[in-house]
Amino acid sequence: MHLENPRQRAPGIGLTPLIDVVFILLVFFMLATRFGQFHDLPVNVQPADSNGKPDDSWVLLQVERDGRLSADGRTVTPEQVSGLLDTRHDKVWVSVVPQATLQQSLSAVDAIKATGVDKVQLELLP
Repeated sequence: MHLENPRQRAPGIGLTPLIDVVFILLVFFMLATRFGQFHDLPVNVQPADSNGKPDDSWVLLQVERDGRLSADGRTVTPEQVSGLLDTRHDKVWVSVVPQATLQQSLSAVDAIKATGVDKVQLELLP
């Protein structure tokens, strides 16, 4: 009687562990990536010989220490800024108190620009 030795099959490479590792890497990179869109903030430095004060064509606003906007001593919302503008006021001058954070200042500038104002000047008060 002749018995054949069964051939030893080489174990195959399973795709399941490879797919698991790729999926875990995909999830990791999706969670580790920031999807926020960054934008530049152009900075205009005043010349040393200028007085640095706005003329009458500017609407003057101030960012307070808690992030509020004020105009002429009264609190205004960013949406109310467009109501302060008229045909001769198309520019906004934003003065920031030293106690206000940078995030509060930039949030105020972004909110003002969202109302349609293109010219916004940012000033840090002493």
